[in-house]
Amino acid sequence: MTVLILTLIFCAWAVSSPGLPDISTTVVGKLSDVPTGWTQKGKRPSPQEILKLRLALHQPAINDIHQHLLDISTPDHPSYGRHLEKHELDDLLRPASDTVAAVTDWLAGEGILETNITYQGSWITFNASVSQAESLLGTKFHEYHNGETTLIRTLQYSVPTRLWQLITTIQPTTRFGQPRAQASFMLETRDNPDPGLVSPFGDPDLLTTYNATFCNSTITPECIRGIYRMTDFQADPKAKTKLGVSGFIEEGVYFDDLEDFLKLTGASNQAHDFSIVPINNGVSDQKGVNKTAEGNLDVQYSVALARGTPVVYYSTAGRAPMLADLDQPTPSLNGSNEPYLDQLHFLLGLNSSDLPDVLTTSYAEDEQTVPFDWAREVCLAFSFLSLRGVSVIFASGDTGVGSACQSNDGKKTPRFTPNFPATCPYVTAVGGTYSVNPEIAAAFSSGGFSNYFAAPSYQVNVTKAYFSRLGNKNKGYFNASGRGYPDVSAQSVRYLIENQDRAEFLYGTSCAAPTFAAIISNLNNKRLAQGKGKLGFLNPWLYSQGYQAFNDITLGRSRGCSGQDMYTGQPAPKIADAGWDAAPGWDPVTGWGTPDFQKLSSMMAS
Repeated sequence: MTVLILTLIFCAWAVSSPGLPDISTTVVGKLSDVPTGWTQKGKRPSPQEILKLRLALHQPAINDIHQHLLDISTPDHPSYGRHLEKHELDDLLRPASDTVAAVTDWLAGEGILETNITYQGSWITFNASVSQAESLLGTKFHEYHNGETTLIRTLQYSVPTRLWQLITTIQPTTRFGQPRAQASFMLETRDNPDPGLVSPFGDPDLLTTYNATFCNSTITPECIRGIYRMTDFQADPKAKTKLGVSGFIEEGVYFDDLEDFLKLTGASNQAHDFSIVPINNGVSDQKGVNKTAEGNLDVQYSVALARGTPVVYYSTAGRAPMLADLDQPTPSLNGSNEPYLDQLHFLLGLNSSDLPDVLTTSYAEDEQTVPFDWAREVCLAFSFLSLRGVSVIFASGDTGVGSACQSNDGKKTPRFTPNFPATCPYVTAVGGTYSVNPEIAAAFSSGGFSNYFAAPSYQVNVTKAYFSRLGNKNKGYFNASGRGYPDVSAQSVRYLIENQDRAEFLYGTSCAAPTFAAIISNLNNKRLAQGKGKLGFLNPWLYSQGYQAFNDITLGRSRGCSGQDMYTGQPAPKIADAGWDAAPGWDPVTGWGTPDFQKLSSMMAS
């Protein structure tokens, strides 16, 4: 009995004594099972193998930061247009010194050397051996295989409870994934034209002038200038604007293709300035690059439409982690999707004079394949870029209301599947149209409502108005409280490009995004030449005033959920009459519609 009493007294002292270290832990990330398509190999990774891990620190003032973004992006607000310099944003995002000290002390306690740690804003990146990472995170890493590649991952990890509220995510740990480039799909080539459409190659004038009949079936830069009333624009070099184009998953751009395209479309005599900035050894080679269609499309139309404005292709190497779903049941060799954070960290490290004023990105993924903690941190980083005055433009995607059309939480519930990053409320998502007089919503134009992000304040009344017209249609297949997308749209069918020494025709919202981005870049150029500020984050202005200068698209509808996954060919849930109708005002297939450059210019001037 005496021994038992003494034991109980000792245990109580051990738990309550302030002199003992706190060894309690809290789970931060957990998967209920190995993701579909993956199997755990019997082999364990070498304890000495090095992992590069990213740790995100909690930001207690994030609500204030986002209110500041809304203030500087809302017309008529006293702070409108007062974008932040690098040092100002750095000061806002700098975590408390005691927070950083607590986390770095924890890392140091497990033998992570200071030389293996880097800091940027609220992110800490560090290298750790597998054995160190297992000790840090209270877990065991295993090798997982999907038939093509092997990854080192775990199904659960924890951090000390005393640090739990300081850390939002540590990755890659529980994220399994694969890429799906949001590239446009080839319809035809110069040597294999569609016999039902007008061929531009027998009459060179069709490529260098605006002809409404021709442009009804084929898009060139002059078609875009004519359709959106931008024929006379020439950038003022004194405004010093810059248009950025994103390149991921080894997509390259050829200078020779750009020059050939400008000659083909009659723009070779116009001044143009194009450069490639590789990030983390991104693709910049001018030969031997297999994939160039997406990059060439984005760059060729950016250069041709933003006439006289320097265009920079930010080619980012590497891939970020992602979860599997029916669209992408097996990852590629690198097992992940576009490395948005690598690009964003690079751009946020630039001074204002080196930043692009507009950044266009033609890539998308099913939102549910991106783990929420990762999606949230990437979306936050887009908001930080917006605070610096960059207009962030994304293609909405080419799957209509969805392709996989089922949840990937194990329940396989039939539902529409929105696309990320278009669902992030801090980007401007661009859907697709086709035809001229009238323009019609493209059936593939992705749109809908986010399952991750709530409808932002600038949009909530607009989505409610759409639902009042919608009634019970599509009920149960989407999140009625989610952020709606796209925000706007543009032409997206049969774009002529030059790709690896031959003319090709492409379609997709990958065409629409650089088109819209170039128009915004041109508006910025006019504003800066007039002594005004650049537009920055577009959506608060767009939803309060800017929509009045857009062509409302009321014809056509999106499609999807056909019963077969469009990427893998696997059976998928079929949802009868799935789609969104184009309608007066905002709708989730064309947003507010397509831009009228003359109306927008007049609005900006006033």
